[in-house]
Amino acid sequence: MQKDLARSLRLVASGGAKAFYEGEIAKAIDEAMRQRGGFLSIRDLEADQAEWWKPIQISYRGCQIITASPPANTFDYLVRLGIMSRFDVEKLGHNTAPYLHRFAEATKQGFWVRLRYAGDPEINPPPLDRLLSEPYWKEEAAKIDPNRARPFVPPTDFGKEPQHTTHFVVADRWGNVVSATQTLGNAFGARIMPEGTGIWLNNSLAYCTFEPKGNPMDAHAGRRKLSGDCPTIILRDGRPWVAIGTPGGHTIGQTVPQMVMNLIDFKMDIQQAIAAGRISFFEPDAIGVEESIPASVREQLSKLGHKLRVVSGIGNAHGLMIEYDSAHNPVRFTGAADPRGKGKALGY
Repeated sequence: MQKDLARSLRLVASGGAKAFYEGEIAKAIDEAMRQRGGFLSIRDLEADQAEWWKPIQISYRGCQIITASPPANTFDYLVRLGIMSRFDVEKLGHNTAPYLHRFAEATKQGFWVRLRYAGDPEINPPPLDRLLSEPYWKEEAAKIDPNRARPFVPPTDFGKEPQHTTHFVVADRWGNVVSATQTLGNAFGARIMPEGTGIWLNNSLAYCTFEPKGNPMDAHAGRRKLSGDCPTIILRDGRPWVAIGTPGGHTIGQTVPQMVMNLIDFKMDIQQAIAAGRISFFEPDAIGVEESIPASVREQLSKLGHKLRVVSGIGNAHGLMIEYDSAHNPVRFTGAADPRGKGKALGY
């Protein structure tokens, strides 16, 4: 299987997009679909066109946080960071109860925002001008009670999130950076591998529940399927400084802002920022807390009214950091892989 995948990658490397959408790989996908009664055909692949969307960004403590735009649901992650920008995070202290309490409340609001406003950018776009504005962040931060957790009341009830996602970051010696998240949906996707390709086909449509009617995360005729990926590049002094991201379904948009704050507010290096303990909101109204968060902190969070669920790990991040010389040339690349997973950081 891995030899087949390597061959497919070589075909794409030599033949470009046509090798996948019109050539040997496309024919194998078409054959696999016909054998299983699927509706995807080589004509669909030939007619497919890549879309380019302008990334969205905010300023956080003097750094530019840049990420994918809708139809990726990344705006809720920037909402979380924006709300946290209204607090002196460094003074609160890393992974203290006061800090995690505020982030827990901010991340619940980000979850609510995603459920309420996720939509196709050309049909029902999220109101980014408001959601990514300082007045909105100030308004939402003011609602956080430092002494008590608020119960989560969703705008509606939505289905589960994908479970088989990966993230990678790559930089070349000139400082060009790629931060990419891709998903198969469930483990092994649709469980269909076109013969000779080594490529699993995804099953993201399996997460369409159509309950309730109008669920923005479902597939709708004439609309783009939404996703929760948050590939991120952080600019400092106008140059790429960090590229980072993670898999994790609906936890992605909660893990990435914690890593960003680790880097900027707590001045961690890239490995420390990725390895540090995390929390995440879980439906219907619980806060997942990693085992590495001290028991004394978990006890304080419980006393504040949070319904905790202790978990072994959240996410599986990868990232890299770039250092420059006085002439602004990249001179050092530091990669990091999440100890929660099996990834690696390598240089060639």
